[in-house]
Amino acid sequence: MSESVRHPAVAGLFYEGGARALRTEVESFLSAAPRPRLAETSWRALLLPHAGHVYSGAICGAGVGSVELPGTVLLVGPNHQGEGAGVSLSDAGAWRTPLGDVPVARALVDELLAAEPAIRLDGVAHRREHSLEVIVPFLQAARPGVSIACLSIGEPDLGLCLAVGRAVARAVTSLEAGGSRVALVVSSDLNHYLPRERNREKDDRALDALLAGDPAELFGRVLLRERISMCGVLPATALLEALRGLPPVAARLVARGDSGDAFGDTSRVVGYAAVVWETRPRTGETEN
Repeated sequence: MSESVRHPAVAGLFYEGGARALRTEVESFLSAAPRPRLAETSWRALLLPHAGHVYSGAICGAGVGSVELPGTVLLVGPNHQGEGAGVSLSDAGAWRTPLGDVPVARALVDELLAAEPAIRLDGVAHRREHSLEVIVPFLQAARPGVSIACLSIGEPDLGLCLAVGRAVARAVTSLEAGGSRVALVVSSDLNHYLPRERNREKDDRALDALLAGDPAELFGRVLLRERISMCGVLPATALLEALRGLPPVAARLVARGDSGDAFGDTSRVVGYAAVVWETRPRTGETEN
């Protein structure tokens, strides 16, 4: 891994560029999240949106604010720019936002590289990509001292997504055997640029597949059959496969909305949702 810092690409564009204004913005979104928060061991994964904070910040804040973050988070997002390797793991030693530097979890990076040869260390794919960057300030505010690993998937291949998902499960299992809790955060918006009612119908179809938990069905419905423009379908597919290799979870929709909520224009919206995968009690345990 490199000792370099991955500098922000969209500070001042997708979110506030000054530290004080950004912290105020993010903390306001987090404070509005439903309570009580899920304990670190009571959840495994989140799906969060990645638009400008003015559009999707409330949904992202609802998701992050509904849980207690562990010390290590794997962020998995799409590659909008089409740059770099098909499956790219950031090679930086830290990610910088106006709130400061977030260290990269080197042990998690090493486990992922060892688990799947298709995963490459590559800074190019992350250099201009916004989908993970816009979420990082929420993690910083919610869990000071958090460490992250950042993975980008840009190759629309079901077999590859499944292989990455299985690698994630192996890497997480290995680290947690040593006592480190790892959360998974996938970055995705939902359908793009239809009138609200039509857009919501497509969002509903994508969410139904996501909540059902079948990675092949999600991939097939969104990309092949129904042409739903869910930009994070590849990382979401990998996530569902990863969850199959980890202790059982149950998905729950935390919040949803669309870009029309910001300024009232519902003629051409983008859908957003926050979803949490909660851990299920093991055999013999109770939920009380």
